[in-house]
Amino acid sequence: MRTGSHQRGDSLIEVLVSIVIFSLGVLGVALLQLKGMQFTKQSGSRTTAIEQTRSLADAMRANPNGVYGVATESAIGALNGNLSGSYYLYDGTDAPDPAACGSDNVACVQAKNDLLNWLAVLNANTAAPTASGALRAQVVVNQQSGALTIATRWDGMIPGSDGATSDDSYQFDYQP
Repeated sequence: MRTGSHQRGDSLIEVLVSIVIFSLGVLGVALLQLKGMQFTKQSGSRTTAIEQTRSLADAMRANPNGVYGVATESAIGALNGNLSGSYYLYDGTDAPDPAACGSDNVACVQAKNDLLNWLAVLNANTAAPTASGALRAQVVVNQQSGALTIATRWDGMIPGSDGATSDDSYQFDYQP
């Protein structure tokens, strides 16, 4: 009499099914790890951009002559809050040149060096924007408030439904 012969292979099927289930679990964990790394990198870029934008505003606070574009602090009052001559204005294209200020204009040299440092950290720690013609950073006069608007743009790094990444941006109005 033969008993148990019809059950041959049942344990093999059970093992194969458990391997498939285990493999799906491992793939899920790997996908979670990948997404976690993407979000961490995106968060790091956002943190850098915000910190650097605020840091430039702090540098402006330390250099009021550069914010107004004057050689001496006594000349600030005559401008009546007009920031159109600010040494911190940056259009986002050419790198600021401290040498163009002249060696005797300390406020201008400091402002241009602040801008260079700001751009260097942004370039080193955030991905360039993906949109064509998008500027990485700029400082302009806000026509409505009269403040300086410090704007930063970088690649958001998280692909959308079409697989392309979109840009993120942050801007801050500095009112001296």
